Amino acid sequence: MAVSTKLSLNFYKADDKTMNLSYKYARQDPSNANIKALMEGIVTNGTIFKKVPVSLKSAQIITTETTEVDLS
Repeated sequence: MAVSTKLSLNFYKADDKTMNLSYKYARQDPSNANIKALMEGIVTNGTIFKKVPVSLKSAQIITTETTEVDLS
């Protein structure tokens, strides 16, 4: 059995539409403060993105569990 974790960050753009950034292989237990600091840093340096994030919307830690099936 394998467990994988993805961090999904959601932002608002200037036109009030949503922008999503996802990062595979995230830590399974990041603190809320660390996630918020990461998101604020992305907004602060947002001009590096084609779609510029302007404010925080939400964040999720998505955990997926995979079980191998023995086909023999």
